[in-house]
Amino acid sequence: MSSKRNFVLKTVLNGKPHLKSLCETRWVERHDSIMIFKASIPQIIEALTNISEWSEQDSSSKAKILLTAMCTCEFIISIEILSNLLSVTAPISKILQGTDNDVLAAFDCIQDVISILENKRTQCEKVFQQLFEDSSLLMKDLDIEIKTPRLSKHQINRSNHQSKSTEEYYRVSAFIPLLDNVLDLKSRFLNKKNKTILILIQLIPKHIIHIDDKMINTVTETIVTHYKFDDEALEESQLKSEIELWKEKWNRIKSEDGVVLTDALTSMDQCNEILYPNIKKILHIIACLPVSVASAERSFSTLRRLKTWLRSNMGEERLVGLALLNIHRHRTVEVDEVIDLFAGSKKRNLDFVI
Repeated sequence: MSSKRNFVLKTVLNGKPHLKSLCETRWVERHDSIMIFKASIPQIIEALTNISEWSEQDSSSKAKILLTAMCTCEFIISIEILSNLLSVTAPISKILQGTDNDVLAAFDCIQDVISILENKRTQCEKVFQQLFEDSSLLMKDLDIEIKTPRLSKHQINRSNHQSKSTEEYYRVSAFIPLLDNVLDLKSRFLNKKNKTILILIQLIPKHIIHIDDKMINTVTETIVTHYKFDDEALEESQLKSEIELWKEKWNRIKSEDGVVLTDALTSMDQCNEILYPNIKKILHIIACLPVSVASAERSFSTLRRLKTWLRSNMGEERLVGLALLNIHRHRTVEVDEVIDLFAGSKKRNLDFVI
């Protein structure tokens, strides 16, 4: 908010990554902002201390308020817990906001993250012990007292349980509730609504070689129930035979080469449309399923920046062109080709072509 105060922070950071704001739309930016903030706490406190000594009342008073909030045992332990859990969920954010990932890759990543979080929940005492030790070292360097908040018999606005130590209090009051809240990923991604997609994923060669006859029947029934191609009903017996033939092919390839494909895009290239017509269509669906709505949201953000009050009369063709240039900015555009196309579109007073 102030270039003068910002200069003090930059001077203290001395080349370290600068702080990032909590972005409202990009989850990865939120992860990065917390990580950078946690790694720069000593420098931030030093900068706030310098600003609090200024004669300017507005800046010094705000700096003192922030110092009072940061230099507490609750704040240090909370930011340590939060950064530890966000470091695990960061890969999910990158995959869900990526442009070249499919449902299978996202599902595998989510399962791995949930497994890690469940292990942390099972071994919460051991995990939090290390976090508390790291927090204690930081608080010792910053001269912050390690203590348990005051407890009251009639407290209703925060955790008020009796604990034998400060470590136990923060483990039960902060670490475990936050970890359980993050584990809500299971209800978001592994729920009944996604059951159909997870069943279709069994057609990927990586999974098809492990399924049994019962799962083949389930996959067949799901496809027949929910999908219809070319306005014709699928024959269940024909589809089942097709899936068995697809499974046998990859069992043979695994026994010969030991290499099995793990994604839908490369599997489509190995799927003969004559032998496996329905499976190829299902693989197309799996490959085209969007992992998230991040791409669409970015196009809306681009539209808001392009079609402003000063450009309200812009035509649709020009708007689409500018939006595509902004969204796909990583692609190189040949200037000479653009000039030739512009010059040849109609007769002009200036000759652009030499």
